[in-house]
Amino acid sequence: MGCNQIVPLRDCISLVIDYRGKTPKKLGQEWSSSGYRALSARNIKTGQIVQAENIHYGDSDLYHAWMKDEVQRGDILITSEAPFGQIYRWNSDEKIILSQRLFTVRPNSEICDSRYLYYWMCNSSFQEELKNRATGTTVVGLRQPELLKCSVVLPVMEIQLRIAELLGTIDAEITNLNQTNGHLYERFELAA
Repeated sequence: MGCNQIVPLRDCISLVIDYRGKTPKKLGQEWSSSGYRALSARNIKTGQIVQAENIHYGDSDLYHAWMKDEVQRGDILITSEAPFGQIYRWNSDEKIILSQRLFTVRPNSEICDSRYLYYWMCNSSFQEELKNRATGTTVVGLRQPELLKCSVVLPVMEIQLRIAELLGTIDAEITNLNQTNGHLYERFELAA
């Protein structure tokens, strides 16, 4: 590949996992009280998992009936609606169930670094294109074919890795500062 190519997202990935229409009832099963976490769009906010108290669980039978393709470390989760356009990079070996309104893409590691693609998908240019490709007025949503048309600026791998390393370092510093602020706030609350 040349220096900076602009390619559609579909050229940067090796797999799309899209089980948005599945439910336990459609598979003849029910949620359970433990087992595999089932993440939905309501649990993804860019860069974090939220509303942990609302996460459903599926047992082994449900997991194997549902997840024909498994989410792997480095895959990128994208909310398709409600909320729309949130991005999360899966950085775990935990097996999860993909529930409502959630796509997952697997970067093609030969041409695209997972961390770089995650940061690209979080940037305002990509987010604006997502919005422009979405449909709906009351609930804005994105269909898979439109997601795969979104543009990615793809520099050579060496540059992707440097960008990902730099942005990862900044993210780690932000996380540390937020944790420090949380501890200071707790101390202040206790002292008051």
